[in-house]
Amino acid sequence: MTTSSTTPQTETPAIPAPGRRTTPAPGVLLERFGLLILFVALIFVFAALRPETFMTAANFRSIAISQSVLAVAALALMLPLVGGRFDVSVGANLGLCSIVCAALMSRAELSLPLAVLGTLMVGGVIGALNGAIVAYLGVNSIIATLGVGTVIGGAVTAYTQGVPISTGLSPALATISTRLIAGLPVLLVIMLALAVVTWFVLTQTPFGRHLTAVGSNAAAARLTGLGVNRLVLLSFVGSGLLAAVAGVLQVGAQGNGDPTIGGLPFILPALAAVFLGATNWHPGTYNVPGTILGLFFLGTAISGLSLLGVDPWVTDVFNGGAVVLAIVFSAQLKRRRTGFLDIGN
Repeated sequence: MTTSSTTPQTETPAIPAPGRRTTPAPGVLLERFGLLILFVALIFVFAALRPETFMTAANFRSIAISQSVLAVAALALMLPLVGGRFDVSVGANLGLCSIVCAALMSRAELSLPLAVLGTLMVGGVIGALNGAIVAYLGVNSIIATLGVGTVIGGAVTAYTQGVPISTGLSPALATISTRLIAGLPVLLVIMLALAVVTWFVLTQTPFGRHLTAVGSNAAAARLTGLGVNRLVLLSFVGSGLLAAVAGVLQVGAQGNGDPTIGGLPFILPALAAVFLGATNWHPGTYNVPGTILGLFFLGTAISGLSLLGVDPWVTDVFNGGAVVLAIVFSAQLKRRRTGFLDIGN
């Protein structure tokens, strides 16, 4: 009696024929656009609860203006994160640059273009300092930028003595929050333009692709010949420049240079938005559309809660909880995509 044995056959995934388009699974679509769906649902909920105050042009304009500066700060936070590093000094750099911009106009009597140029130089230098410490001295990015941010905060307090700079500002900047372009706030238009530029740099240029490779696996990127240290340094410089732009816009949004602006609590929604953005649109990767969507989701939620009359501590709990949950979800998605996680090197 003979026995025949058969070798178990493994099922090979079907390969779509050339030219045929495959439809994404519902789970994939939900993962990519779940936050967008939740955002729309959130608007409907607040519209039903507060139709007379929430669903107004004035409220949406207020959300757009208030979130535009934070959106630029979120872009600044995102650049080093794409490379696997963390810049917690973005808020302090933003605050410093707002004071620099206001002081250059008010006390040095410089024109707006020169004040903006000087502010960009200061923000870029702070970014380069952070990048050099992290990339070339090997200091943990969280520790390094936390120290730099603390020094910046002390310097701002020493210079201003806690008094805002509100005189001698260029009217073109001081009134920017009240001006519209095609019915849209100017601050929103500027932010969207910066978001497009950041998206282009990260997705359509060699620098962006190489920085993404460093963030995915720095050791492998180094073995392929990429200048990891240089890429990390440049990501921090870019972060510093965006923080400087956010500082200039903050002067316009607030009408003065406020020394109390720019600490970690100020940029907490931006930080949450970056990690929340990594859970949607392109799950597991830091991306510009997801970050902007995440920030306006949080801003709309805070606006709705405020209109409902909740206590101020609720918004703090909401922002803090959003940061924790967003980091947890984005970390798990990155771990699933790359097999490991090294945030904060």
